Amino acid sequence: MILIFMVGGIQKIFSPSYDVVSFLVFSAFVVNLSDLVRIEKIRDVGLKKAIYTIFLICSFYFIKSNYIFAFFALLGLPMLYRPVIDKVRKLSSLGKTFLSMLIIGIISVAYLFLNKKMSIFTIIKKFIENYMNVELMGNNAKQLWQVVPTTLPIFVNILFILILFIVMMGELKATWATGTVIIFSLTYLVNWFGIFAGFFIDSASLASTNLQGRYLSPFLFFFVPFVQNLGKKFNFTMSEKSVRRLSVWTIIIISVLYLVVTFYRSYVLKITPTWTNNA
Repeated sequence: MILIFMVGGIQKIFSPSYDVVSFLVFSAFVVNLSDLVRIEKIRDVGLKKAIYTIFLICSFYFIKSNYIFAFFALLGLPMLYRPVIDKVRKLSSLGKTFLSMLIIGIISVAYLFLNKKMSIFTIIKKFIENYMNVELMGNNAKQLWQVVPTTLPIFVNILFILILFIVMMGELKATWATGTVIIFSLTYLVNWFGIFAGFFIDSASLASTNLQGRYLSPFLFFFVPFVQNLGKKFNFTMSEKSVRRLSVWTIIIISVLYLVVTFYRSYVLKITPTWTNNA
């Protein structure tokens, strides 16, 4: 879990800003979600846990606006979706048909309402076009999946992400509900598309160039259920000692590399050592 927690820190903690506070609040929210997932019924949520959850939700007002997309993951709590599924299963065929028509009607009305304010089809089309053709994104395409500092070579980022998922898979033997896995994983896509849509509405020409990895990397938390289910299915195990060593040494090596590269770029090459210089 050390490695997972440092995903955002590696990128931003070396340059202290409100992003660090944002990531801490976001991390607390996701860890709290992992506790809530284990509670079967709403009435079993204690008063302290309820107050703490409300406090974290309110805290999102003070952090990065795109983090509100993490609220979508709340739908992945079994205590919320299982009662709904159970009631739907008990409906008669006529009831299910009526419910389906009602849902389609609500979605259609919502689509028509939103489409008057922004062209949803156009946004979806541009979203696909941008990420199928990275040339449209220019230099920002190099940063989109960047988790480690952008001053480091791309292969370091690739290695980090591989190690990250190995740690997720081997750190804990856990089985997550299918609904939780699907909703949590979709939260990453909801955030990604939501940020793009926000930038697109503000400036269509700059939508792809504004979306950087720092907006996406914290949401890697939401792949933990999916990856841990894979680890359980394929019986992938690692000792606690191995996980700890792999995590700590990965962070140390990347941190040292970052300091060396930054020093070399700044004092030897005499160029801007931060992410603002990506040429």
